[in-house]
Amino acid sequence: MGDADAFGINTNLTTNLREVVARAPSVAEFCRLTGINRQQFNKYLAGSHAPSRRSIMKIATQCGLATQDFLLAPDLFLKHLEDRGATAPPRVLATHFQMLETFARNSVAGLKPFLGSYFRYHYSSIYPGAIIRAVTVIYQSEDIVRYVTVEHLPVADGSHTERYGFTYRGVCYMMGSRIFMCDFEHKQQNEMTSTILMPQFRTPIRYMFGLLTGIAATTYGQPFATRVAFERKNDDSVIRKAMVRQATMLQPNDPQIPANVINYIGIGEGTVLLAST
Repeated sequence: MGDADAFGINTNLTTNLREVVARAPSVAEFCRLTGINRQQFNKYLAGSHAPSRRSIMKIATQCGLATQDFLLAPDLFLKHLEDRGATAPPRVLATHFQMLETFARNSVAGLKPFLGSYFRYHYSSIYPGAIIRAVTVIYQSEDIVRYVTVEHLPVADGSHTERYGFTYRGVCYMMGSRIFMCDFEHKQQNEMTSTILMPQFRTPIRYMFGLLTGIAATTYGQPFATRVAFERKNDDSVIRKAMVRQATMLQPNDPQIPANVINYIGIGEGTVLLAST
């Protein structure tokens, strides 16, 4: 006899449940994620008990599917998963991915004061002694906070007539009164960088200081770390061409660099920690 308000014992249902669980890290992990008793769930997999509609709803939600999908013929159910472009149900891949999503969603309220447009300053990992001024825009998209950073660097032929353009897109988290930023290079998709900032909580917000880490765009691809400073320019959460045109590379004595920025990121040797080759 099945659970109260049972979804019904169905061969397709049993087979499709097995398919979903086979793609999960383990039965125990799947049960933990859905909040379903493992002993009871084993009965669903054996086809001896029918899951309640509430249980099926939990399973479907966890897998990003509709409850009725589990009644499809197994070949159609499998095709349904493949048509979604997933080799596994998206919410069953790993717990830590879900935790990162939860962290991002829970960070929105704390990050709202920091939405806006910034100049980002740090020493270059490929042009010794030069400071990169990039443009970073932090904005809310749906229920998480994202950002985009644009860099313009001169071609390394000394002519300064041509420039490379790099665009990084990422997600912001707030934990322990610090802002964590993780992004990837949008065009080539061959690089990721991470930033940790200790923001100012007094208003108006003018600067944020922290560390930037990544992989140098050189032949050897050395890991690097450097101090980074964000100068808030306005509350605009839209990328404006007027600001992007100011993305460039500067010398440390350039008067365009605010004194607070140069005081933090420093001058001279030791401004970039670059792994030896």
